[in-house]
This record gives sequence, structure tokens and C-alpha cells, in this order.
Amino acid sequence: MKKIYICLALAALALGSCDDFLDKTPISKIDSEKYFKNEKQLQIYANGLYFDFTPDAYSLTIDGAGVNDYIARSSDSEFLLPSYSVNKEGGWTYSSWKDLFRVNYFLEHIDKARGACTSEQLNHYRGIARFWRACFYADKVKTYSDVPWYSNTIDANDTTALFKTRDDRELVMDSVLADLNYACENIKEYNNTSVTPWMALAMKSRICLYEGTYRKYHLTNPSTNQPWKEANGSRKFLEECVKASEEIMNSGKFRLYNTGKLESDYHYIFLQEAPVKQEAIWTKEYNIQFGAMHDLSNRFVSPGNNTARWSPTQEFVNTYLKRDGTRFTDDKNYKTKTFAQNFENRDYRLAQSMMPPGYTKKVGGVDKATVPSWNVTMTGYQIIKWSIPNEEAEGVNCSYNSIPVIRYGEILLNEAEAKAELGQMNTTVWDKTIRLLRERAGVKGDAPTSADPYMEAYFNNTVTDPWILEIRRERGIELFFECGSMRYHDLMRWGQGKIFEHPYGSIYIGQKGKAIDSNGDGKLDLEVVDKAPAKKESGITYINLSSSKFYEWSDTEGRLYRINNYKWDDKKYVHPLPVSATVNNPNLKQNYGWK
Repeated sequence: MKKIYICLALAALALGSCDDFLDKTPISKIDSEKYFKNEKQLQIYANGLYFDFTPDAYSLTIDGAGVNDYIARSSDSEFLLPSYSVNKEGGWTYSSWKDLFRVNYFLEHIDKARGACTSEQLNHYRGIARFWRACFYADKVKTYSDVPWYSNTIDANDTTALFKTRDDRELVMDSVLADLNYACENIKEYNNTSVTPWMALAMKSRICLYEGTYRKYHLTNPSTNQPWKEANGSRKFLEECVKASEEIMNSGKFRLYNTGKLESDYHYIFLQEAPVKQEAIWTKEYNIQFGAMHDLSNRFVSPGNNTARWSPTQEFVNTYLKRDGTRFTDDKNYKTKTFAQNFENRDYRLAQSMMPPGYTKKVGGVDKATVPSWNVTMTGYQIIKWSIPNEEAEGVNCSYNSIPVIRYGEILLNEAEAKAELGQMNTTVWDKTIRLLRERAGVKGDAPTSADPYMEAYFNNTVTDPWILEIRRERGIELFFECGSMRYHDLMRWGQGKIFEHPYGSIYIGQKGKAIDSNGDGKLDLEVVDKAPAKKESGITYINLSSSKFYEWSDTEGRLYRINNYKWDDKKYVHPLPVSATVNNPNLKQNYGWK
């Protein structure tokens, strides 16, 4: 902790309190002669980057994960509404670029420790800096596509650099790949620094899968609407994803957490204070002793203003297989199954991600039966993946479970998807990847023999390859509501923005005006009505359609739907540049389709 505080002080000293992105004159004058003299000082600076760059619990879960196709929310994503315009876009300020300056500043001063450090040590710290620069730029490219590439700090008087145009996405991503390769080759497993070579390989796997599939499913660069210059760019990045994934898989360093407890092993990973190191490659750690806590458990049980009532949709629940490996949606009556019936003989991850019938949590030290609350859920399904099953953890900032940033399960998914997209998928690859994930969850892991019509329709009938459809099914289930905005970015790279226009359905209710047992506890608890009754029955939650701003009812389907206000436009595969950015620097130019 002392090291962290020292580093924060150094960072504050280095960055100053400037509000303007261009105001950086003092930064290069302060520490360059006084610091970076030995390995200890390099270590402190490097660990400070780790502290600041690692996302927090909120960013890794509800911040981005709630904006996707399988979660209904009580608030709309403004970006996905048809009214969104360039004038509403923020970012591109000093604060959004300062981390890049810090990384490049570190790279420019590492050599000051030459003589006190070996070449291997210096390269290790260069590798850490370049790892963070790769992560920084990969996120910028996801947001804007073309961005200006800076490999060095910028002097306040260097108007050529400050007002340069954006560099082509392909150049930027080739530079990101070069940084990742350098990091993978030079970062060592030193106990005194937090970044490991496995983190670098894992991020290379994630980033290269993104770029490889993005270029496959998007024929043009969205910044310019022009075809990609490199004909084999997609294949190149997919092959690099495979290389990184297989280096991790073949190392023997990691494996899935699997004790044979099908009903709990998956959920166990997400509830522990200490990271489950055999599967967690990079974790945001929390700790009761040091008072490092978060409030995820609180947010998933609270109907208050700090939540969006994140609610899994019935359409997504339908994608979970039955334990014998067959499709739930092949049952003729799957659309009319009750809440409780949806959990019967299903993939055990369903009941470890969403509150099932019979769920209990500690209340006053005693196990108490708990059911989904319609004050929290909008669909009847309530998320428990991150919730510690103890009422004591449900206070504000009372949760202590560490949150994976990237784990081995994702690497198996990346390997399988990259192989499938390269046309190299077979039962051998399947058995080393998807089978392992399914069998940990109690699902028969046989490879697919045909395409699932439900999954084809889910992805707008744009994909018919059985391998790819099953990998996408698995990715949605295994990585449900984790890795921040990963699901959103999956849809972006697959070219599936239209999915946001799909229905967001609730559990099957049957009909209006009749109370039902919506949670399987044997008690009537929910009634959908057109108008509130004069006399309300105790224990019944009434959803009044005449006063609700969220719901519409389908007589045909017998369920509620969260009103969907989204309208997709292909220009939204990237964000526009903020008006302030293009006004201050006309050389940047706006992304294609945005005005």
C-alpha cells in the first residue's frame, strides 16, 4: 500500500493539475533528473500504472455490461437512441489522453536507470509500458477507429504533432500488435511488479480476436467507409490470437477451476476475496482488511437510483442448453414454460448467474429463502453472479469479492472462435475448449452436428456455421455480465448492431388480470393489469400497464416486454469525434456518417 501511495504522489507531481490537454510544459521538467535512477524507482512507477489502469469492479461489470442485447434496463443508453448526435459526444479531453502521456513519459526515461539495471530489467519495464500503451490504443480504436498515434510525449510548442490528423486504423493496430509482441517477449515474472507475461498474452489474445473478426465482418474502415488496405489483415490478427491463446494453453500455468461441484464451481470464481489463481490471469483485487471494498452486491438487490435494474431477458435465457446437450428451444412448448421450469435440467451456469427457485442467502447468520424482487428485476430474472449470498455484503461498499479482468475461460473461447473464423475448427479444438467449459457446468459437451435455428434467428440469419453459432452461444453464457463492455464490443465486431432492436422479454406470465406464482415458491405474487385494482391483495406485486413507462404487453406471447426505443444506424459501429475536438483541430476530420 505504501508503494501505491508513493506512486500516486509521483503521478500527481508528474501530471500536475492542468485542465488543458495541450498544457504539458512543466511535466517533462520535474522528475527527469531526479527520478528513474534505479530498478526500485522503475518498479514504483510501473506499479502505479497498474494501479491506475486496472478497471474497478463497477467498470468490469455493470458499467458497460448493462448495455447489450441480453439485459433489459430501466434507463436507455443515450447512444443507442435515434436522437443521439455529435453534439452529445464527450471525451477527447486532457483526462482521456493523460494515461498515454504517462506511459510514453515512462518509456522516454527508463534508460536513465541504465547501469543500475540489467538490459533484461530495462526491457521488462519497457514491456510493461508498451503493454499499457497497447491497451490504451486498443480501447481508443474500438471507440473511434482512426486515431492519432503518438509513440512519444508531445511538447506544448510542437504544433505539428498536436494538430496532426488521425492515423489510419490499420497503422495504429499494427503498432498495437508490435507493442503487445514486445510485451509478451520481454515482461518477466518478477514478484516486484504486477504485470505478468500471461497478462500480456491474454490481452493479445483478446485484442487480436477483436480486430481480426472486426475486419472480417466489416468490409470497410468505419472512419472512412473505404476498404481495408491490407487484404489479409483479418487473418493476420486471428492467427496472432491463436498464437497467444495456445501459448497460454500449452504452458500448463492455468486451468479451469473445476472440483466436480457442478452446482457451484462456476459461481465460486466470482465470489472470492482472494483470486482463484488457477483460472484468473488478471484480477481487480479487493480486501476487507485494508478496507478496499465495492458495492456490487448492493446494486443487484437495490431498486434505488444507483441501479438500472439490470434484468436478463427471456430471449437470452433460451440460449442455455439442457444438461444432456440438447437445445431448450427444441422443446415445442419452450415459450410457455414457467420461471421454475426454465431452470429444470438446464446448464448449471443459469442458476449460478441468475437467482433460481430455492435460492438462499445468509440473513443474520441463518440461511433464508430468497426470490427475485419485481422492484429490482424488470423481467423476472435477477442477476446473482456477483452478489455475495449474505445480507451483510449488501450494504454500500460492503462487498469484498475480487473481480476477474481476464480469465482462462475467455482464452479457451478466444482460441475456439479464432480457429472457427479461420476455418480450422474441428472436434480436437472443440474438445480442448468448448467441451471443457460446458462439462464444468454439467452440460454434455459433444460438438454440434447442425446449426441451431434459434441461434441463427438470434443473429439475424447472418451466420449459418454451426461452430460459430455454438461458440457465440457459449461466449454469451460463460462471460455473462463480466469484462465490462465486452458483450457490447462482441456485437460491434460481429456487425450485429441490429440486435439492439430485438425484443427484451420477461418470463412467461400467461394473461393479464390473473395473479401467478412468478418465482416458483408456491405463492401468488404477480399480476399484470391494465388498471390498478381498487383493492390490492397482500403479497401481490401489480404491474399497471396504464401507468408504467417501461412495459408493453403481448397477448400472443403472454409476457411483458421492456419498451425498446433503440434504432440502429450502422454509423454507430464507432462513436463520432466530439465537436470540441474537431473545432480545436480541424485536421482530425469526422467519422463517416456523422455530421
